[in-house]
Amino acid sequence: MSKLTDFTVTSAEKDDFYGFHRVAPSQTIHRTLTLITGNESVYEYTLGTGWDISTMAYTTSYYIGFNDSNPLNTTFSTDGTKMFVMGNADKHVDEYTLTTAFDVSTASWRTHKDVSAQDDNPRSVRFNPTGTKMYVVGRDGVPSAGITASNINEYALTTAWDITTATYTDLFSCLAQDTAISDMQFNADGTLLLVLGDTGNDVNEYDLSTAYDVSTATFVDSFSIGAQETSPAGLGFNTDGTRMFIAGTDGDDVIQYPLVTGFDVSTTQALTHEVGLTNAPSAPTMNPRGLTFNADGTKLYVLGTAGTLMIDGGDDELPYSHIARSQNTMTFLEGNTYVFDVSQSALVGHSLKFSTTVDGTHKAGGTEYVTGVSSSGSPGTPGATTTIIVPSKTPSTDPGSAVDKLYYYNGGHPSQGGEIFTPEWKGNLQITYTNGLDDIDTRYKTKHQEDIFEDSVLWKRGLDFTVVNGNLTIEMG
Repeated sequence: MSKLTDFTVTSAEKDDFYGFHRVAPSQTIHRTLTLITGNESVYEYTLGTGWDISTMAYTTSYYIGFNDSNPLNTTFSTDGTKMFVMGNADKHVDEYTLTTAFDVSTASWRTHKDVSAQDDNPRSVRFNPTGTKMYVVGRDGVPSAGITASNINEYALTTAWDITTATYTDLFSCLAQDTAISDMQFNADGTLLLVLGDTGNDVNEYDLSTAYDVSTATFVDSFSIGAQETSPAGLGFNTDGTRMFIAGTDGDDVIQYPLVTGFDVSTTQALTHEVGLTNAPSAPTMNPRGLTFNADGTKLYVLGTAGTLMIDGGDDELPYSHIARSQNTMTFLEGNTYVFDVSQSALVGHSLKFSTTVDGTHKAGGTEYVTGVSSSGSPGTPGATTTIIVPSKTPSTDPGSAVDKLYYYNGGHPSQGGEIFTPEWKGNLQITYTNGLDDIDTRYKTKHQEDIFEDSVLWKRGLDFTVVNGNLTIEMG
């Protein structure tokens, strides 16, 4: 037996964590950054004054594109612990559970309800206050089933807020007033129905002889919003109906109107505020598709597509996880230099930034990470690059990394980046040595390390690990 004395660990170093360090030379790695649309997310804004959109500020967002490629509207349960999204592509109502009420960043998908039997082009989902009725705004109907266009479809839920218990019960046609309805709301007691129309660019008001029963609706009046928005998508009111809100894709904004009499659109006054859904002049359009509020109007939620940053076509850096995605989760090894090509024309006015916190300066308290970061040229112009040198931990004697994790983000708009893991470069085999006893424990830190080790000469030749008097010795025949 020959002994590999180079791999002897002294007893003085016991109780620590060690590994074989496979030293990789520093490399310069090139990446391509692109800006794409289609980042289907619910964007959350905080209002400094309830129901006053002039005081709104971006807070966070939640990506929902994994469950439907064309979501159009969102709403919440009364207590804010459930969020519902109208998915147009799959014709599903998706239900999400929130661990913190009205905080979309805590959402997780739970289930869905197929509504394709009632409409081929569903646009919005709403509920009565108790969650025992669900309403789906549909534009096309299902002609083969004898269901015409521009309908509000009503469903009964045997378990409140559980869409899996929903059963279709009735409908109301708005076709006489508008051929392409987008959204709806009730007044406080369900005796008035307000419907947003895209063809007429108006809000239509209906009386309900039976509260929350859309089949009992009769047309009353309408209010035109065409002077402010020609592509209205979302409708909302404050609690007493004295303020009306419209989200539209034409102006890429939210518009606020006062009403003299609550929920009476005939008393609607000239708009008081019109707020663009961007957080910087250079930001891309939000393309808002729906809006809703929390119970006291201190939070506004807009479903939209604000774009996203994509690296190298969307593949993760991890060698064993090639899943195409827009907001990549990357792994950048310490000591390497990463050069991003930021010349895509869509990046004009945008910037690739780094931070140690999610979304960088777009979050309260977030700061830009600038160590080892440099730029050449302006984003969106030929030859423009952004470079980052990932710092190394020196000397690298203990596990860990110089920077545990970084985040990349768009300096011009929130919620467009992702995570960058920055592990210390190590070999494959990790050896845990405890208490100076003559035993050892081996483990692999990552699948990547396992692959390296199993391809190594040491593994292929065979090894015998022993601890003698507190010293680790590796022997091979």
